[in-house]
Order: sequence, then structure tokens, then C-alpha cells
Amino acid sequence: MTSHSNGNSDSFVKMPTIKFTKLFINGKFVDSISGKTFETIDPRTEEAITRVAEGDNEDIDLAVKAAREAFDNGPWPRLSGFLKSFG
Repeated sequence: MTSHSNGNSDSFVKMPTIKFTKLFINGKFVDSISGKTFETIDPRTEEAITRVAEGDNEDIDLAVKAAREAFDNGPWPRLSGFLKSFG
């Protein structure tokens, strides 16, 4: 982790550790099907921070399918929810 200054010697901002650079689909962090990535840029320095998986249509289809399965067959849609208490 490095420290960057905005020109004021009293103000230092530590760069956070980048933990997650993959897509989160079906409860797992996965690479994109295509393997494509894109750079994430630090707006303060305009330097690349890391590369992140770039989701395409196939990745979106997998995520939607996983979400539909979780909604139809998972436990959470049948749990009593906070918002239901307002109805």
C-alpha cells in the first residue's frame, strides 16, 4: 500500500488494498467468460490501480440465470422481510 499526497503535506491518503477484481456470479468470484479486463483508474493521479474482469452478454446471462434460480428456489424470498412489516 502506498501513500499519495494531494499537495498538502498534512493530508495523506492511503490506497486501499484491492481484493476483488472478478465478477461475482452465483455466490463466487469468477473471471469473465471472454477473459477480458479493463483498467480502473485513480482519478487523483490518473494512474491505473488494477485490472477488473469485464462482463459481456454471456456473463450477464449467467448472472441473471443464477439470480432467477436463487429467487425461485432459494430461501431468501420466503423469509419475512423488513419491508413486509410496512405493508
